[in-house]
Amino acid sequence: MTNTAMLQKRIDDSGLKRSFILKELGIKAYSTLRGKVENQYEFSASEIQKLCGLLRIDNADRDAIFFANDAE
Repeated sequence: MTNTAMLQKRIDDSGLKRSFILKELGIKAYSTLRGKVENQYEFSASEIQKLCGLLRIDNADRDAIFFANDAE
């Protein structure tokens, strides 16, 4: 499960617009991204890889964010 709070903070701190992130991930609707961040849908492996590059997330933080035992 995704650690929602941690991922939201990384997105906010990045300074990237959500519209840019959507385009880079190939997601068409903001609601889809929100659903993935909030654990309604799962991120694909390629989306995780792209987000880690965009948000400069290292492997330890990747695991804490995308493979959290208890999502917030």
